[in-house]
Amino acid sequence: MAQGKQTARQKMINLMYLVFIAMLAMQIDQEIIRSYKDTTQSLEDTRILTENNNNIFKMTLAAKAENSPETFGKAKTDYDGLIGKADDLVKMIEGIKGELSKNAEYNKDETDISESFAALNNTEPATNAFFAGGDENKPSKTAEDLKAKIETFKTYINQTFGSNPLMKGVVDRTNKQMITEFPTKDKKSNGKNWLQYKFYNQPLMAALSNLEVIQSSARGIQGDALSIMLQDAGYKR
Repeated sequence: MAQGKQTARQKMINLMYLVFIAMLAMQIDQEIIRSYKDTTQSLEDTRILTENNNNIFKMTLAAKAENSPETFGKAKTDYDGLIGKADDLVKMIEGIKGELSKNAEYNKDETDISESFAALNNTEPATNAFFAGGDENKPSKTAEDLKAKIETFKTYINQTFGSNPLMKGVVDRTNKQMITEFPTKDKKSNGKNWLQYKFYNQPLMAALSNLEVIQSSARGIQGDALSIMLQDAGYKR
């Protein structure tokens, strides 16, 4: 059945309806971005607190190693190595986050989400940073360097603590959280590899959040290892 010609009033109503739907969709997008931003800030705050605690308890381990080198000397040596690997990874990611924010012209101190929405919703910085020429099948040097740092961190933990029953939880957590490829049977990736899933065509806020998760995991794992090493029973490999 043919539809009659719309009147000017009907056309105006339809246009207003489309504008309303577009505004509603934008508001929903802003709420999603706001949620990502709040969650990421919470993760960062927790990471900084963990870093401060790690620094405090590191001094305790050093004192124990000085007073009882036969009991805590090995622990301190192993932990010093872990600090180096964790610091390298966290600092590299912090640099990537800064570069992404700069390229998106994002000011972290801007509290009004409507003012920073365009930057936080921008997908180009992450795509260009992690994929050469924006091609999802060509990881950039930044991407390869990030994956290498994660693998170096994971390898150190497995090689240093893998044979220690006390550290099994730390090793298991590391192998679960610090990945650069999805398990073969993983279905949530929808055919994408880890790098594509985390960073290709992702809004700036999502990319920053994904990077913060890696940083927070590294510091949490570091803290878990340190708490075991401080046990009076003595850390033994």
